Amino acid sequence: MSITQLTWRLALLLTGVAAATGTALAAPETLQLTPGNMLAQTHSSAVLFTVTGTYRALSGTLAFDPATRSCSVDVVFQTRSLALPNAIVRDQVMAKDFLDPDKYPTSRFVGTCVKDGTVLAGALTNHGQTHPFDMAVTYRMAGGKLVGIDTAGAFDRYEWGLTGDKMTVGRMIRVTNEISLDGKQPG
Repeated sequence: MSITQLTWRLALLLTGVAAATGTALAAPETLQLTPGNMLAQTHSSAVLFTVTGTYRALSGTLAFDPATRSCSVDVVFQTRSLALPNAIVRDQVMAKDFLDPDKYPTSRFVGTCVKDGTVLAGALTNHGQTHPFDMAVTYRMAGGKLVGIDTAGAFDRYEWGLTGDKMTVGRMIRVTNEISLDGKQPG
């Protein structure tokens, strides 16, 4: 049994205990996504190290129901807000053959939970192109309560037209997101 399955079984058990004791059950919720409750990062391998970028401006919504393991997300990322390690890396990432924020000021992900809530299946729009993009879902519990939803996935940047720096930057870009449900800053 995976950790995710075990976490969900524990959540369902606690939901059953709450029902039996008359405690209120968690209801479906909608969360407005902001940099204050969502840490959205990209991770690209370069020749000698991994370059991590963090989006400082994003907005969207997450609708989720812990009882049914259902969710949907729609989030827009402001391309220029991607914080990177230094000015040299930033200039390369913001170039026309990479993110090109003058022509493509935003990226967007829209998706829904599938496979019993373990996969966030959707579409990523980046560099003016939209393609299917799925991420694994992990649920963070604390004190018997769901406190966060994390996602992780990887995509082939060439499929989205991100062709710059082929000799120094790897083909795959890993994406990670930490969404806080308890009001605490993620990360």
